[in-house]
Amino acid sequence: MRLMLLLLFAFVPLFVAGQTAAPAPAAKKGNRATEFQMKEGSYLSFAQVNLSLGEIGFRVEVASEHKKSNARLEFRIDKPKGKIIGTLEIPYTGDSTYALKLTGNLRHAEGVHDLYLVARGAMPFSITSFGFIYNY
Repeated sequence: MRLMLLLLFAFVPLFVAGQTAAPAPAAKKGNRATEFQMKEGSYLSFAQVNLSLGEIGFRVEVASEHKKSNARLEFRIDKPKGKIIGTLEIPYTGDSTYALKLTGNLRHAEGVHDLYLVARGAMPFSITSFGFIYNY
C-alpha cells in the first residue's frame, strides 16, 4: 500500500503559480522608496471614504525641493473639481520629508465620498505618506 501511495505521488504533477517582479533599484540620495510626484492639477484619489467614522483630519508627509513654489494640496470630495474640504500649504523641505496635518472642522466632510488630493502651484512636490487622524 505504501508503495502504491509513493508511486501515486511520484506521478502527480505539482503546479506552482506566482509572479515575480524586477528588483527595486538601489535608493539614491534624494529618492524616496514610495512617493507620488505631484504637479499642478495632478491628484490622488481614494474611493468611497466614510468620513463619518470619527476621522477629524488627515496626515500627509511631503517633500519639496523648491524654495518659492507656492504649492498647496487641496482636499476635495466626489470629483477632482468638487467641493474643497481643506487645504495644506506645502513648505520647502529640501532633501527630507515633513509631516503636515489638516485637522479641525472639515467642511462638507460627512458621509461616504470619493476623496481627491489635488496639487496646486507652479512647482512640483512629492507625497510620501497619507493617512487619517482619528478622533479617539
